[in-house]
Amino acid sequence: MKHSIWITALAAFVLTTSLVAVLSIVFYTRVDTNPTLASFGEILNINADDFKSNTLPTRFIDNKAPQLVDQAFETKYDWTVPKDSRIILVPHHMVAAREVASLLKATPEPKIIYFLMPDHFSAGRSALTTSESNWQTSSGKLEIDYSKIQQLTASLPELGINDQAMSQEIASQALFPYIVKAWPDAKIVPIMFNNDLTPDIRVSLANALVQELENDQDAILLATVDFSHYMPVQVADFHDELANDVLQSLADLEVDKIELDSANVLGTALKVARTMQLGQVTIYDHTNSLKLLNLDDPADGTSHFFVSFSPGEINTQQTVSLLFLGDMMFDRTVATRSNASGSLSYPFAKISGQEDRFFKGQDFVIGNLEGPVTDQRRAPDKGEVDFMFNPKIASVLKNVGIDAVSQANNHTLDQGRLGAEQSHQYLNEAGLVAFGDQVNDDAESSLAILESRGQKVAVLGFNITDNALDKQDALEALRIAKEKSDYQVVYIHWGAEYQAKPNQSQIDLAHWFIDNSVDAVIGAHPHWMQSVEVYNNSPIVYSLGNFIFDQDWSVETNKGLTVGLVFSEKGTAVHLMPIQITKSQPAILVGLERQNRLNRLAEISDESIAEQIKSGILKNYK
Repeated sequence: MKHSIWITALAAFVLTTSLVAVLSIVFYTRVDTNPTLASFGEILNINADDFKSNTLPTRFIDNKAPQLVDQAFETKYDWTVPKDSRIILVPHHMVAAREVASLLKATPEPKIIYFLMPDHFSAGRSALTTSESNWQTSSGKLEIDYSKIQQLTASLPELGINDQAMSQEIASQALFPYIVKAWPDAKIVPIMFNNDLTPDIRVSLANALVQELENDQDAILLATVDFSHYMPVQVADFHDELANDVLQSLADLEVDKIELDSANVLGTALKVARTMQLGQVTIYDHTNSLKLLNLDDPADGTSHFFVSFSPGEINTQQTVSLLFLGDMMFDRTVATRSNASGSLSYPFAKISGQEDRFFKGQDFVIGNLEGPVTDQRRAPDKGEVDFMFNPKIASVLKNVGIDAVSQANNHTLDQGRLGAEQSHQYLNEAGLVAFGDQVNDDAESSLAILESRGQKVAVLGFNITDNALDKQDALEALRIAKEKSDYQVVYIHWGAEYQAKPNQSQIDLAHWFIDNSVDAVIGAHPHWMQSVEVYNNSPIVYSLGNFIFDQDWSVETNKGLTVGLVFSEKGTAVHLMPIQITKSQPAILVGLERQNRLNRLAEISDESIAEQIKSGILKNYK
């Protein structure tokens, strides 16, 4: 492990200090002519009598904060940053303190730093907030550029002054001492972004910053953003594939798709970079707090990118990412449990995670809706396997973040053709794309085109559980899909229930689809996770198993698989994320339980890809 002593010390520090100390790792107060008790001091329960000239007691300045900052710089990496870099991106999650120190120290010292950060607590009250005070940090005094701040506040009415809000902000607490340590002679223009910042204000600020940077070659823009939050590592890694693509292509209009803490900060930085043609994007590291601390706590992870932007040709966006979910059923015991909880979104409560982040961070989320959304049951009654879902389920699916659902399964016609047609209507009215049919395989029934970030993906739904595939209709649908899209995915309902491996007819049909130019095949219906294969560089996941169901009676029916696909011209990456279903609520598996499921998947799959499966990621580049 790299610098294991450093990691051990850092882990101990993070786990034993207070929350404020963990997040800030700096103790500082304003330096001005009208001192008041800093709210940060109140957070730490410091007595007002301890303040002398509005400076925190020496014990705090000389103890943990300067020690950690010094260690971060002493153990830094020897990165090389282009001398003409104009924008630097770092996190403010100081588990990655060494990486922050490495990138700042490697960057040629500027004279002026325009520092963009989130306003996590919306303490600034205005859309944008800056400061008119210098700051004493554990690493020294950080001076503002008063004249530049006056210019910006005069030209941007949305930019307010609030020193107390600045003192409360996590990002300023975390990074001010690193800035002054790396660049002791630089002056700073700090700007905090409220979450409610409107796009027009973002553009106005970006234009003002472009003008400042173009007029002063000794100025840089330093932006701080933390990426994936509160997600297990495997989910964060998948989400960050989209983030990486947006960063590399300076796609400022796409930042809202990323799972991160401030789309406004990143969007402004990328808008400045795009306007100034800073297309040489260098990513020095991509880290995750759970990896850095060798932890496996699914509720506490944060991912980070360390990036410089210098002049160069701007890249186009290269990838499109899709998250596939298994069978979703909202009748029977699932409905009973949801009604008892008082919320139809009950099944999603665990997997959504804090701030509902699981369903963010990819271009599309697609699942199999195992029945119709309709307002009444219709004859004939099939008993316990006669499904219909509350019409309100459509808006629940949309609100949690699902984009498209397949109706190509053996329950779509449970309430007759009228119920199936009504289901499409409810789903479409809620803003969902519905594709596939129980019996029809023509393009009109099976095909939907999804478009995001300049990429088009065709999804085709087929069901062969109770009728044979019409290959002539399917071929025509595939031809149209190829004409209208960059990538094609078949999501098929097939196979025998409660089996770990596909039968020969499934294998033959999957290969037939890929021989006819399909880029990936995803299966459902068996209610069990089934094997994975790579055929002609295209992935096949024979069955995802259940996602939301009430089959509590066996181990396998309560475990499933979610799959993240990332398509690019280089090929396809497949992220394998096993789940546990408890009382119809799925949750991502972590630690040993996750590894056991991946090992099981490797055991039933092709031996040639077993090690990749165990790692949780298949990369098959052409």
